Amino acid sequence: MCRIRRAKCQSGRPFPTPLALVAPTAACCSASIMTDLIWVEGSWQAASWACDDRALHYGDGLFETIRLNAQGEAPLWAFHRQRLQQGLTALHFPAGSLDTIEQAWQALPLAARQPGAGKLLVSRGSGPRGYAMPSAPELRLLWQSFTPPSWAYQRFPQGFVADLGQVALSRQPLLAGFKHLNRLEQVLARQSMPDHCQELVLCDTSGQVVEGCMSNLVVCWQGHWLTPPLTQAGVNGVVRRWLLQEQLVSVADITPEMLLTAESVFFCNTLNGIIAVHRLADRVFHHKDGQHHIDYLQQRLEALFC
Repeated sequence: MCRIRRAKCQSGRPFPTPLALVAPTAACCSASIMTDLIWVEGSWQAASWACDDRALHYGDGLFETIRLNAQGEAPLWAFHRQRLQQGLTALHFPAGSLDTIEQAWQALPLAARQPGAGKLLVSRGSGPRGYAMPSAPELRLLWQSFTPPSWAYQRFPQGFVADLGQVALSRQPLLAGFKHLNRLEQVLARQSMPDHCQELVLCDTSGQVVEGCMSNLVVCWQGHWLTPPLTQAGVNGVVRRWLLQEQLVSVADITPEMLLTAESVFFCNTLNGIIAVHRLADRVFHHKDGQHHIDYLQQRLEALFC
Protein backbone atom coordinates (compact mmCIF):
# COMPACT_ATOMS: atom_id res chain seq x y z
CA MET A 1 0.00 0.00 0.00
CA CYS A 2 1.05 3.64 -0.34
CA ARG A 3 3.36 4.76 2.47
CA ILE A 4 2.39 8.40 2.89
CA ARG A 5 0.82 9.92 5.99
CA ARG A 6 -2.92 10.34 5.59
CA ALA A 7 -4.80 13.55 6.23
CA LYS A 8 -8.46 14.29 6.66
CA CYS A 9 -10.17 15.26 3.42
CA GLN A 10 -11.87 18.59 3.02
CA SER A 11 -15.21 19.53 1.50
CA GLY A 12 -16.80 17.92 -1.55
CA ARG A 13 -18.92 14.86 -2.15
CA PRO A 14 -18.32 12.05 -4.64
CA PHE A 15 -20.97 11.49 -7.26
CA PRO A 16 -22.73 8.14 -6.97
CA THR A 17 -21.99 5.21 -9.23
CA PRO A 18 -24.51 5.53 -12.07
CA LEU A 19 -27.34 3.01 -11.83
CA ALA A 20 -26.87 -0.50 -10.58
CA LEU A 21 -26.15 -2.95 -13.35
CA VAL A 22 -28.87 -5.38 -12.34
CA ALA A 23 -31.50 -5.81 -9.64
CA PRO A 24 -32.25 -9.29 -8.24
CA THR A 25 -35.71 -10.82 -8.37
CA ALA A 26 -36.98 -14.06 -6.85
CA ALA A 27 -34.34 -16.28 -5.27
CA CYS A 28 -34.86 -19.44 -7.31
CA CYS A 29 -32.95 -21.12 -10.10
CA SER A 30 -35.60 -20.20 -12.69
CA ALA A 31 -35.55 -16.53 -11.77
CA SER A 32 -33.98 -13.93 -13.99
CA ILE A 33 -32.60 -10.46 -13.62
CA MET A 34 -34.29 -7.75 -15.67
CA THR A 35 -32.07 -5.51 -17.73
CA ASP A 36 -32.44 -2.68 -20.24
CA LEU A 37 -31.33 -4.07 -23.61
CA ILE A 38 -29.71 -7.38 -24.52
CA TRP A 39 -28.23 -8.31 -27.89
CA VAL A 40 -30.03 -11.51 -28.93
CA GLU A 41 -29.75 -13.21 -32.33
CA GLY A 42 -28.62 -10.08 -34.13
CA SER A 43 -30.88 -7.47 -32.55
CA TRP A 44 -31.32 -5.48 -29.35
CA GLN A 45 -34.26 -6.65 -27.26
CA ALA A 46 -35.74 -6.09 -23.83
CA ALA A 47 -35.02 -9.40 -22.17
CA SER A 48 -34.10 -11.14 -18.94
CA TRP A 49 -30.58 -12.03 -17.81
CA ALA A 50 -30.15 -15.77 -17.37
CA CYS A 51 -29.24 -17.03 -13.90
CA ASP A 52 -26.60 -19.39 -15.30
CA ASP A 53 -24.71 -16.56 -17.01
CA ARG A 54 -20.99 -16.76 -16.33
CA ALA A 55 -20.77 -13.01 -15.82
CA LEU A 56 -22.87 -13.42 -12.69
CA HIS A 57 -21.12 -16.52 -11.40
CA TYR A 58 -17.48 -15.85 -12.22
CA GLY A 59 -17.20 -12.31 -13.52
CA ASP A 60 -16.40 -13.93 -16.86
CA GLY A 61 -16.63 -10.91 -19.09
CA LEU A 62 -15.81 -7.30 -19.76
CA PHE A 63 -17.45 -3.92 -19.52
CA GLU A 64 -17.03 -0.43 -20.91
CA THR A 65 -18.47 2.79 -19.51
CA ILE A 66 -19.09 5.05 -22.49
CA ARG A 67 -19.80 8.77 -22.67
CA LEU A 68 -21.75 9.96 -25.73
CA ASN A 69 -22.18 13.31 -27.43
CA ALA A 70 -25.49 14.99 -28.23
CA GLN A 71 -25.76 13.01 -31.47
CA GLY A 72 -25.45 9.70 -29.64
CA GLU A 73 -21.92 9.10 -30.91
CA ALA A 74 -18.99 7.91 -28.79
CA PRO A 75 -15.98 10.11 -29.68
CA LEU A 76 -13.64 7.75 -27.82
CA TRP A 77 -15.10 4.56 -29.29
CA ALA A 78 -11.83 3.63 -31.00
CA PHE A 79 -10.16 3.43 -27.58
CA HIS A 80 -13.05 1.45 -26.09
CA ARG A 81 -12.70 -0.91 -29.04
CA GLN A 82 -8.96 -1.30 -28.45
CA ARG A 83 -9.55 -2.19 -24.82
CA LEU A 84 -12.34 -4.62 -25.67
CA GLN A 85 -10.04 -6.39 -28.11
CA GLN A 86 -7.34 -6.63 -25.44
CA GLY A 87 -9.81 -8.12 -22.98
CA LEU A 88 -11.39 -10.52 -25.45
CA THR A 89 -7.96 -11.84 -26.37
CA ALA A 90 -6.79 -12.13 -22.77
CA LEU A 91 -9.93 -14.02 -21.73
CA HIS A 92 -9.88 -16.31 -24.79
CA PHE A 93 -13.23 -15.23 -26.20
CA PRO A 94 -14.06 -16.80 -29.58
CA ALA A 95 -12.69 -15.27 -32.76
CA GLY A 96 -15.17 -12.82 -34.21
CA SER A 97 -16.40 -11.60 -30.82
CA LEU A 98 -15.25 -8.05 -31.51
CA ASP A 99 -17.09 -8.08 -34.84
CA THR A 100 -20.27 -9.06 -33.00
CA ILE A 101 -19.77 -6.23 -30.51
CA GLU A 102 -19.14 -3.78 -33.37
CA GLN A 103 -22.31 -4.93 -35.12
CA ALA A 104 -24.32 -4.55 -31.93
CA TRP A 105 -22.86 -1.12 -31.24
CA GLN A 106 -23.73 0.16 -34.70
CA ALA A 107 -27.27 -1.20 -34.31
CA LEU A 108 -27.88 0.33 -30.87
CA PRO A 109 -31.02 2.51 -31.19
CA LEU A 110 -30.66 6.26 -30.85
CA ALA A 111 -33.21 6.24 -28.02
CA ALA A 112 -30.86 4.01 -26.02
CA ARG A 113 -28.01 6.47 -26.57
CA GLN A 114 -29.87 9.72 -25.86
CA PRO A 115 -29.40 9.73 -22.06
CA GLY A 116 -25.76 10.52 -22.83
CA ALA A 117 -23.85 7.57 -21.38
CA GLY A 118 -24.09 3.87 -20.84
CA LYS A 119 -22.45 0.69 -19.69
CA LEU A 120 -21.76 -2.03 -22.22
CA LEU A 121 -21.32 -5.43 -20.57
CA VAL A 122 -19.89 -8.36 -22.50
CA SER A 123 -20.46 -11.86 -21.10
CA ARG A 124 -19.28 -15.24 -22.30
CA GLY A 125 -22.92 -16.27 -21.84
CA SER A 126 -24.49 -19.24 -20.13
CA GLY A 127 -22.56 -22.33 -19.26
CA PRO A 128 -22.53 -25.49 -17.19
CA ARG A 129 -21.42 -25.48 -13.58
CA GLY A 130 -17.69 -25.17 -12.99
CA TYR A 131 -14.91 -22.89 -14.12
CA ALA A 132 -14.24 -24.62 -17.45
CA MET A 133 -15.19 -22.48 -20.44
CA PRO A 134 -18.19 -23.75 -22.43
CA SER A 135 -17.20 -25.51 -25.63
CA ALA A 136 -19.48 -23.30 -27.74
CA PRO A 137 -19.96 -20.02 -25.85
CA GLU A 138 -22.65 -17.60 -27.01
CA LEU A 139 -21.66 -13.99 -26.57
CA ARG A 140 -24.18 -12.01 -24.54
CA LEU A 141 -24.22 -8.20 -24.48
CA LEU A 142 -26.05 -5.86 -22.16
CA TRP A 143 -26.47 -2.11 -22.62
CA GLN A 144 -27.71 0.11 -19.80
CA SER A 145 -28.01 3.81 -20.47
CA PHE A 146 -27.88 6.59 -17.89
CA THR A 147 -27.52 10.34 -17.69
CA PRO A 148 -23.85 11.17 -17.13
CA PRO A 149 -22.69 13.65 -14.53
CA SER A 150 -21.39 16.99 -15.70
CA TRP A 151 -17.64 17.18 -16.15
CA ALA A 152 -15.88 16.97 -12.79
CA TYR A 153 -14.30 20.43 -12.99
CA GLN A 154 -17.83 21.89 -13.18
CA ARG A 155 -18.85 20.09 -10.00
CA PHE A 156 -15.53 20.60 -8.19
CA PRO A 157 -14.06 23.89 -9.46
CA GLN A 158 -11.29 23.80 -6.85
CA GLY A 159 -10.29 20.30 -7.93
CA PHE A 160 -10.52 16.93 -6.24
CA VAL A 161 -9.58 16.19 -2.67
CA ALA A 162 -7.89 12.79 -2.62
CA ASP A 163 -6.24 10.49 -0.13
CA LEU A 164 -3.86 7.54 -0.18
CA GLY A 165 -5.71 4.25 -0.44
CA GLN A 166 -5.11 1.45 2.02
CA VAL A 167 -6.26 -1.27 -0.40
CA ALA A 168 -3.33 -2.61 -2.44
CA LEU A 169 -3.97 -3.80 -5.99
CA SER A 170 -2.87 -7.32 -6.86
CA ARG A 171 -0.19 -7.72 -9.52
CA GLN A 172 -1.64 -9.96 -12.24
CA PRO A 173 -0.33 -9.20 -15.74
CA LEU A 174 -2.87 -11.53 -17.38
CA LEU A 175 -5.69 -9.23 -16.26
CA ALA A 176 -3.98 -5.84 -16.30
CA GLY A 177 -5.11 -3.03 -18.57
CA PHE A 178 -8.69 -3.97 -19.48
CA LYS A 179 -12.01 -3.77 -17.64
CA HIS A 180 -12.89 -7.31 -16.62
CA LEU A 181 -15.90 -7.86 -14.39
CA ASN A 182 -13.93 -8.69 -11.22
CA ARG A 183 -13.88 -5.32 -9.41
CA LEU A 184 -13.79 -6.35 -5.75
CA GLU A 185 -10.56 -4.47 -5.09
CA GLN A 186 -12.23 -1.29 -6.31
CA VAL A 187 -15.34 -2.05 -4.27
CA LEU A 188 -13.22 -2.36 -1.12
CA ALA A 189 -11.22 0.75 -1.98
CA ARG A 190 -14.38 2.76 -2.63
CA GLN A 191 -15.87 1.58 0.66
CA SER A 192 -12.77 2.79 2.50
CA MET A 193 -12.78 6.24 0.89
CA PRO A 194 -13.34 9.06 3.41
CA ASP A 195 -16.70 10.75 2.99
CA HIS A 196 -15.35 14.05 1.74
CA CYS A 197 -12.84 12.70 -0.75
CA GLN A 198 -13.54 12.27 -4.41
CA GLU A 199 -10.72 9.83 -5.21
CA LEU A 200 -7.97 7.64 -3.81
CA VAL A 201 -4.46 6.94 -5.06
CA LEU A 202 -3.99 3.17 -5.19
CA CYS A 203 -0.66 1.34 -5.16
CA ASP A 204 0.02 -2.29 -6.01
CA THR A 205 1.36 -4.87 -3.60
CA SER A 206 4.93 -3.83 -4.43
CA GLY A 207 4.22 -0.24 -3.37
CA GLN A 208 4.22 1.31 -6.87
CA VAL A 209 1.57 3.91 -7.66
CA VAL A 210 -0.94 2.51 -10.18
CA GLU A 211 -4.11 4.59 -10.52
CA GLY A 212 -7.12 6.01 -8.73
CA CYS A 213 -10.03 3.96 -7.50
CA MET A 214 -12.16 5.05 -10.47
CA SER A 215 -9.68 6.97 -12.61
CA ASN A 216 -6.24 7.01 -14.12
CA LEU A 217 -3.57 9.18 -12.53
CA VAL A 218 -1.19 11.68 -14.14
CA VAL A 219 1.59 13.47 -12.26
CA CYS A 220 3.65 16.49 -13.28
CA TRP A 221 7.10 15.77 -11.86
CA GLN A 222 10.13 17.89 -12.68
CA GLY A 223 8.23 19.41 -15.60
CA HIS A 224 7.19 16.09 -17.16
CA TRP A 225 3.61 14.78 -17.26
CA LEU A 226 3.80 11.11 -16.30
CA THR A 227 1.33 8.28 -15.85
CA PRO A 228 2.18 4.91 -14.27
CA PRO A 229 2.63 1.78 -16.42
CA LEU A 230 -0.30 -0.64 -16.24
CA THR A 231 1.38 -3.90 -17.20
CA GLN A 232 0.92 -5.56 -13.80
CA ALA A 233 -2.28 -4.01 -12.44
CA GLY A 234 -4.84 -1.32 -13.17
CA VAL A 235 -7.16 -0.27 -15.98
CA ASN A 236 -5.90 1.51 -19.07
CA GLY A 237 -8.66 4.09 -19.39
CA VAL A 238 -9.84 5.55 -22.67
CA VAL A 239 -8.91 9.12 -21.68
CA ARG A 240 -5.44 7.89 -20.69
CA ARG A 241 -5.17 6.13 -24.06
CA TRP A 242 -6.16 9.35 -25.81
CA LEU A 243 -3.60 11.38 -23.84
CA LEU A 244 -0.89 8.90 -24.77
CA GLN A 245 -1.87 8.84 -28.44
CA GLU A 246 -1.77 12.63 -28.54
CA GLN A 247 1.66 12.49 -26.85
CA LEU A 248 0.40 14.68 -24.03
CA VAL A 249 1.71 12.37 -21.29
CA SER A 250 4.44 9.73 -20.98
CA VAL A 251 4.57 6.42 -19.13
CA ALA A 252 6.98 6.16 -16.20
CA ASP A 253 7.18 4.45 -12.83
CA ILE A 254 5.78 6.65 -10.06
CA THR A 255 6.58 6.11 -6.41
CA PRO A 256 4.58 7.44 -3.47
CA GLU A 257 7.54 9.67 -2.64
CA MET A 258 7.28 11.35 -6.05
CA LEU A 259 3.77 12.47 -5.17
CA LEU A 260 5.24 14.56 -2.35
CA THR A 261 7.39 16.54 -4.78
CA ALA A 262 5.08 16.59 -7.81
CA GLU A 263 4.13 20.00 -9.18
CA SER A 264 0.60 18.90 -10.13
CA VAL A 265 -1.59 15.81 -10.17
CA PHE A 266 -4.78 15.03 -12.05
CA PHE A 267 -7.23 12.17 -12.44
CA CYS A 268 -9.02 11.27 -15.66
CA ASN A 269 -11.81 8.99 -16.82
CA THR A 270 -14.56 8.99 -19.41
CA LEU A 271 -17.28 10.40 -17.13
CA ASN A 272 -15.31 12.92 -15.07
CA GLY A 273 -12.99 14.03 -17.83
CA ILE A 274 -9.74 15.55 -16.57
CA ILE A 275 -9.76 17.00 -13.06
CA ALA A 276 -6.92 18.52 -11.07
CA VAL A 277 -6.13 17.39 -7.54
CA HIS A 278 -6.35 20.28 -5.09
CA ARG A 279 -5.28 18.30 -2.06
CA LEU A 280 -3.65 14.88 -1.73
CA ALA A 281 -3.20 13.71 1.86
CA ASP A 282 -1.21 16.57 3.51
CA ARG A 283 -0.16 18.11 0.20
CA VAL A 284 -2.00 21.13 -1.24
CA PHE A 285 -1.20 21.95 -4.87
CA HIS A 286 -0.87 25.61 -5.91
CA HIS A 287 1.09 25.28 -9.16
CA LYS A 288 -0.69 27.69 -11.53
CA ASP A 289 1.15 26.57 -14.66
CA GLY A 290 0.12 22.99 -13.96
CA GLN A 291 -3.50 24.03 -13.44
CA HIS A 292 -3.50 25.94 -16.72
CA HIS A 293 -2.17 22.88 -18.54
CA ILE A 294 -4.81 20.65 -16.95
CA ASP A 295 -7.51 23.13 -18.02
CA TYR A 296 -6.10 23.02 -21.55
CA LEU A 297 -6.22 19.22 -21.64
CA GLN A 298 -9.82 19.19 -20.43
CA GLN A 299 -10.79 21.73 -23.09
CA ARG A 300 -9.26 19.52 -25.78
CA LEU A 301 -11.08 16.47 -24.43
CA GLU A 302 -14.38 18.31 -24.10
CA ALA A 303 -14.11 19.57 -27.68
CA LEU A 304 -14.29 15.96 -28.88
CA PHE A 305 -17.83 15.73 -27.50
CA CYS A 306 -19.16 18.91 -29.14
